[in-house]
Parts: sequence; C-alpha cells; structure tokens
Amino acid sequence: MECIPVLAKREQIAEDILTNKQLACFSYNIAYYDRTRNVNREALNRIKKELKNENKVWVNIGNFFIKMEKESVKNYIEEDQQNLEREISNLRESVKRKTAELEKLETGENKKMKGFDLRGISSDELYKITEKKN
Repeated sequence: MECIPVLAKREQIAEDILTNKQLACFSYNIAYYDRTRNVNREALNRIKKELKNENKVWVNIGNFFIKMEKESVKNYIEEDQQNLEREISNLRESVKRKTAELEKLETGENKKMKGFDLRGISSDELYKITEKKN
C-alpha cells in the first residue's frame, strides 16, 4: 500500500516536467515564452533600424493599436525581455530539479542526471578566461 503514494508522486512530477518543457499548450511553458521573446527581439530590431527617425510608433496592445513614444515602447519591450529571460530560466531550473527528483524516486539515486546541472559559460566569464591567456 505504501507504493501508491510514490507512484502518484512520480506521475505528478512527470506531468509537471512535460508541462514545463513544451508538450502542453499553456501560456506558462518555455516554448510560449521563447516565442514571445523572439517577437520582442524582432520588434526591438525594427525599432532600432527601420523606425530610427520616428518619434512615435504604433503598438498593438491586446486588441488595440496605440501610437506611443518610441522610447517608452522600447523600454517596455526591454523590460519584458528581462522578465521573459528570468521566467524561462526559472522554468528550466524547475525542469532540472523535477527531473532529478523523478529519477531519484524511480531509481533511488541520481546517476544519469549528474551532468544535468551543468550550465553554459557567460560572456563575462569567457572574456575573463581569454583575457588571462593573452
């Protein structure tokens, strides 16, 4: 009888992982945030390149188009980008944590997931490394 709570916990964690990765069509998954981040990046590039001589730009907010100051639109998009980056990072960490927890429930140890906590090197870290070699 003690096996049922463990199986239920495993199923819940596995469902959370799948939802966070991409397989569900909810607005809080990584794929949705990534698409929004790409749209924002395209908008910022268009503002910088094509609309550099404009003071006001048209913005779609919900179901409305509004003409707003270019700088405030740019600031809003940049702030949104930072929030999206933070949210994507949090979701990825959640997936890592839950995957490790799921493996531990299934096998009793974390053998397969040892390298799963690795992260990419930042540009600042890379600069410091290459600076020391020169």
